[in-house]
Amino acid sequence: MSTNDNIKKKWKLFAINPTDLPSIYDFIKKPLEAGLWCLYVSKKAYHHEYFSYEDIGIILQEYLDVPITTSRIKKAFARAGNKIIKGQEDNGYKISQPGEVYLKSLKKNEPISIFYLRPSKPIQAKRTLEALVKSIPKGELRICDPFYGTSTFQVLETILQHHKNIKFLTTTLGGGEKKASVQQIIKDFKQEYSSQMEIKIINKNDMHDRYVIAKNLFFIIGQGIKDLGNKESLIIAVEDRYGRDIRKTLTKEFDRRWHNAVAL
Repeated sequence: MSTNDNIKKKWKLFAINPTDLPSIYDFIKKPLEAGLWCLYVSKKAYHHEYFSYEDIGIILQEYLDVPITTSRIKKAFARAGNKIIKGQEDNGYKISQPGEVYLKSLKKNEPISIFYLRPSKPIQAKRTLEALVKSIPKGELRICDPFYGTSTFQVLETILQHHKNIKFLTTTLGGGEKKASVQQIIKDFKQEYSSQMEIKIINKNDMHDRYVIAKNLFFIIGQGIKDLGNKESLIIAVEDRYGRDIRKTLTKEFDRRWHNAVAL
């Protein structure tokens, strides 16, 4: 593994581990906050205080997969005020004490988060979904959705870029799609991802809700996975400090159904 690969891995590990900061993936549309996040982490975790616009752009795009360009960071820092301090002889910027206080104030403490996916903005919806997927703690994911279709496997592929142990439980082909066409997609999908994911099907009368169970939280999905980004949808994330007993009940019920299901 190269040095760059090691650096990238360290930044990603910090991004997904719990800290006193919000997730970097909360800031995919906020260049100022994303830049401050990078300056804070570099100072606290790597003992490197000063970074240029270019340095921050590399960290965001190459290490963290956040689509914020150097030019957007530069424009954001021009209005950062006392949140940053300019170094001597153009050696970059560091985060100030007011900047640290501001950044920490953005961390959400609510046990429930709600994400709205707009049907009129599919690209924005996809980015929101991907940011949400990245924020989920690593570990086994249990995904329950009564209906599946071609788009289901596009969304699952996005999830598989960040999670390697997934169980997907479903019941019925939806959307009026031809079974033969979808079966070929399933065959190709399983050939590529069988080591990371299992897919099972169960009687449609035994399952109605759509949810994702992760480590220490679960998600309730308003629309089917195959419709995310195409139809208006709400995703509600519930942490264990509010819904631990519900998550345990859902997990137990999912496992019961999984045991009785057959491979798709």
